[in-house]
Amino acid sequence: MVSLLDVVHEHLTPAFIAETAEWLAEDDNATAKALGAWSAAILAGTAGYADHAKAINRIYNHLHHFPPDIMEKPESLLRRGNLAQNDPKDVAGHLMGQLFGAKITPLSNAIAAFSGARPESVSELLGVAAPIVLSIMGKRVQAGALTVAGLSNTLRADQDRFLAALPSGLGTILGLHETPHTATDEPQPALGPQWIWALALLLALGGGLLWVFRTFTVKH
Repeated sequence: MVSLLDVVHEHLTPAFIAETAEWLAEDDNATAKALGAWSAAILAGTAGYADHAKAINRIYNHLHHFPPDIMEKPESLLRRGNLAQNDPKDVAGHLMGQLFGAKITPLSNAIAAFSGARPESVSELLGVAAPIVLSIMGKRVQAGALTVAGLSNTLRADQDRFLAALPSGLGTILGLHETPHTATDEPQPALGPQWIWALALLLALGGGLLWVFRTFTVKH
């Protein structure tokens, strides 16, 4: 199954980012970086509760009633004021408060420093990123594609991916173990049987030479 993070990135199109940046009078690149950071933080923070039954059930219930059609008109998130009687921003904000609590302020400060966007813009972008992420997750839940257990498994399976997408330091704020950002993720080759036999032969040869040396020393 495609990663939730990949689906989110598909919806953060250059056109939408440009429109969002214009709405905030912000730089396009800073806006893109802040939206990406918030998206990864929301998913990583949610995944952090994958093994907590009560919390994941609460999240699942929120997703089960979250408006799934936000991505049909994401620009509606850029309007000020309530979008409807149950404003997705308000609903998302309530869940973000439960997920992050007092961590929201240090997260906002860290994302502002990382992205170069103004702190007030970063706060506004949480109100954009959260409904997008929750709408994508909610759509899967409401379509019957994810049960509570399925949601837990999906989040758990993608957790390393979420953590790797976090800017440095955000994992610590979230209380999660960060995945190191390395130049390459290629695994190192394992020692095959031929290397094991070669190593054994080398050790045996070394032992034999040591025995010969000791024997020669004793006799002379």
